Amino acid sequence: MSRINMELRGKRPRFYPGNGTDETISMLLELTAELWCVKERLYALERAADEAGLDLTSRIEAWQPDEVECRELDASRQRLIATVLRAFEAHHAPSRHLRKSLDAEQQAESAGAELPSDNETDRAA
Repeated sequence: MSRINMELRGKRPRFYPGNGTDETISMLLELTAELWCVKERLYALERAADEAGLDLTSRIEAWQPDEVECRELDASRQRLIATVLRAFEAHHAPSRHLRKSLDAEQQAESAGAELPSDNETDRAA
């Protein structure tokens, strides 16, 4: 997997006066991009299943996650939230902190370990 360069170069551009407006718009655009990717994949999955003769839509609606799946979904939700809120964190936290957090998440995920809370990550930095 390739690594995204987290080093900021130069001054962050500002398009709107006021504190937080640019970050809020960046967050909204990031969230919209994430949502579209999921919607497109779900649409493709349901169409492919229909073509294969599977009634996947009703099975998805009836599905209930078990305890392990709930933990996996929770970790995935936390990564999504971190991605969306990255616009607010990028200019407040050093890039080393962001890279360290992303690397720790990836290592924990591959090892199947639970991720530390935000407070634990902040104390370790």
